[in-house]
Amino acid sequence: MLSIALAEVCQAGEVAPASQKEGTGAIDFEKHVREVAQRTAAEARAKKDAERAAKAKASADKIAASGGTALKVFKYRKDGAVMFADSAPYKTQYEVVVYNSCYACSITSTVNWYNTRLHLTEFSDTIGLAAKQFGVDAGFIRAIIHAESAFNPLARSRKGATGLMQLMPGTAKDMGVIDSTNPEQNIKGGVRYLAGLLQTFSGNEALAAAAYNAGAGAVTKYSGVPPYEETQTYVKRVKILSERYKNQKQLATK
Repeated sequence: MLSIALAEVCQAGEVAPASQKEGTGAIDFEKHVREVAQRTAAEARAKKDAERAAKAKASADKIAASGGTALKVFKYRKDGAVMFADSAPYKTQYEVVVYNSCYACSITSTVNWYNTRLHLTEFSDTIGLAAKQFGVDAGFIRAIIHAESAFNPLARSRKGATGLMQLMPGTAKDMGVIDSTNPEQNIKGGVRYLAGLLQTFSGNEALAAAAYNAGAGAVTKYSGVPPYEETQTYVKRVKILSERYKNQKQLATK
């Protein structure tokens, strides 16, 4: 045992105490081994903490650059109750829940909406069927999905909006959506809702987009796009995206 401990210490680059070199104190040597082990473990924990912090910062920077924000919450059970925390609970099973903000709503976004990458092929069949069924332009649908979730079917907001078209629970229920994380259900329900807004506002896509963001009541109240900075920013970006998606559709048919 002593030889093994000595080897471990030597590998760690530590020098044995003078008392051990002289063969006068095994107890001192064992204490030295424990101290080395404790320091090594502490250094390893510090390294892991630094790596986690670096990853978290990189993730936050990526989200900020993309124009959105996210909140990571740890969900776990304690004494039979569901608990939430902003850090991982100790020695307890947990689920990480990431809440995303509306992708195109951040007024501080650095995204160039005129040349950001378009999502031209994702969910094509589902979007095409919903567009035909409810009479909504497919390019406009893609613009709304892009603005709401950046085509992330698992996106969730802190207010409870979920999925590609960020349906609130009440809206999802009204539109017959059972699982908002299911792309087909979410798109069909979202486009059905969007079609209703277009009908309400005489086919005006800008007003429909404003209503999708701020609610139909706000658009009616102000007889136009509400004077909310977020909503006005959202409407402008949806228009840019919609025109780009529609242009790509026209190019594809030529």
